[in-house]
Order: sequence, then structure tokens, then C-alpha cells
Amino acid sequence: MSKEIKEFWNLDSEQFKRVIESQEEFYKLLDVSDDVKDFVYWPKELKPNSKRQYKIENKTFTNCSFAITEIEDIIFQNCKFYNCKFNHAKIKECRFHDCNFKYVNMFKVAVKKTYVEPNSFRNIIPNIRDFRGCLKNANMCVTFFQEILDNSKDEGQPEHTKQADYHFRKWKGLNYIQKRLFPEKDSRRTTNWTFIKKFIPNMLLYFFTGYGYKIPNFLIVFLLGFSFFFYNNYHNWVNYGLVQKDLKIESFNAELPNFSSTFYYTLDSTTKLVDSQFQATTELGMVWLTAQSLFGFFLLSALLTIIINKFVR
Repeated sequence: MSKEIKEFWNLDSEQFKRVIESQEEFYKLLDVSDDVKDFVYWPKELKPNSKRQYKIENKTFTNCSFAITEIEDIIFQNCKFYNCKFNHAKIKECRFHDCNFKYVNMFKVAVKKTYVEPNSFRNIIPNIRDFRGCLKNANMCVTFFQEILDNSKDEGQPEHTKQADYHFRKWKGLNYIQKRLFPEKDSRRTTNWTFIKKFIPNMLLYFFTGYGYKIPNFLIVFLLGFSFFFYNNYHNWVNYGLVQKDLKIESFNAELPNFSSTFYYTLDSTTKLVDSQFQATTELGMVWLTAQSLFGFFLLSALLTIIINKFVR
């Protein structure tokens, strides 16, 4: 487990080298350097007192704490937050443009009337690099992205709503694992059946379609599935008992597979975009034809979902 995760819930102010006693002191610190670190912001509020304080731009905050702070009417432009804590902070009527958050504790943060891109928080805890840390803190991320989702809906930001919903559902899937393997104190561990019933559908939607938002997921799954069926059809060609239907295809040979006939047969079976004029007659052939048709049906349903989510508010 990474050092950042080990310190994730260390809220002791003594871990920070400097205590910012006032908002004026905070802005003086920003004037000195673009890379500010190792401080705890002590005042209860961070609000602009002048036009100069309205915008914070091109700053990197490292190992900083804004816990229990009411942040209001501030524009953050191209700012980076690394290993920071916002526990119980209230963010209201702010704007975050081109910002990035990594290893940031957003426990019970309230976000209201704010412009923020949910993708800015995609590395709130890096998923692959620190998977165990993700699992142990998934409940916090679920709650935070629910807050971001509600804010996006309230502010009429459809693109941000889709981003927030994607991240919310992703962390919800990780939260199912957390409840099974690392339940919170005084919480019951979920049963195997409850875990399977909730996690498996969530995982399949994540990998197949990105919860209905990611076209690349769909394309990867289609190419993998098509390649698998193409390989299987090619090597079992003579066992399918294939016969020609209405038209004679020049490349068709029921006893000798080739790439073109296998390609068109697989494309016909999975997508119905072409009519290959081949029909399986053996039980093995019909089983694999059914499997390919079901694969194509589910992918078509997924594609329709993606298209609707992409172009319909």
C-alpha cells in the first residue's frame, strides 16, 4: 500500500509544517511560489475579499489541508492538488477549470452551485497503481461522486452529469468488493450471493460499454468477440455441416475453410450486416450459431444504449 494511502486519514494538523492563520497569509504564500505545500488552512472560510483574490491560477498544492473550510466564489484555473485533504469542506459557487486531483480525501465534501468536471477526480485514488487503496476507500468516493452527480443535475450540466454517473457507478462496483472483503467497522460483511448479484452486472456493464458511455469499450469487446468466433468458426468449419442457401458464393467450400468465407459467415452470425448464404446443419454448428447471434444481440443493445446516452440529454 502506498505512503499516500497510509496517510490518507491522518487529520492531525501537526503533520503539516505550517499553519495558515488567515486568508491574507494564504494569498501571500501564493504570491511567493506556484508550488505550495505542507500547510493546513486554518480559517473557516476561503472567500474573495478583492478582485485579485477571485481567481487562483496555475498553482500546485501538495500535502495541504482545506478540511472543514467553506470555499466560495473562487475560480481555480489549471490547478493541481496532490495528497490534499478536503474533509467536511463546503464548496459553493466555485469554478474548477482544467484542474487535477490525485490522492485527495473528499470525505463528506458538499458541492453546491459549482462548475466542476468530474473527470478531474478520475485519479482521486489511482485505480491500477493503488487498487487496494481504492477498495478500502471506495465508500468515500461513492459518496463524493454522488454529490458531484447531484450538483451537475441541479446546475443543468448534462455532459458533467454523464461523467459523474460513470465514476459513481465505477466506484459503486468497487464498493461492492469493499463491503465483501473490507467491511467498515460495525458493518456486516455482505453475503456471497448479495455480492455476486450486485457486482457481476456492474462489472459486465463496466467492461462491455463503460456503463453505456464508452464507445472504445464496445469496440474492444466487439473485436475480441469477433476474433474469438472467427477463430472458432475457421477451425470447426467442416464440423458445422454448412450448406449453401439461395445463391452460389464463389469462395464457399463446405469442406475447406478459407479466410473470406469464414469472415463473412462470422459477420453474418454476429451482426447480420451481410447475408453469407451459409447455413449450419449440425448440432455443433447450430450451438455456435446461437452463441454468435446472442453475442450480436447483446452488443446491439449496448450500442443503442451508448448512442442514446451520447446524443440524448
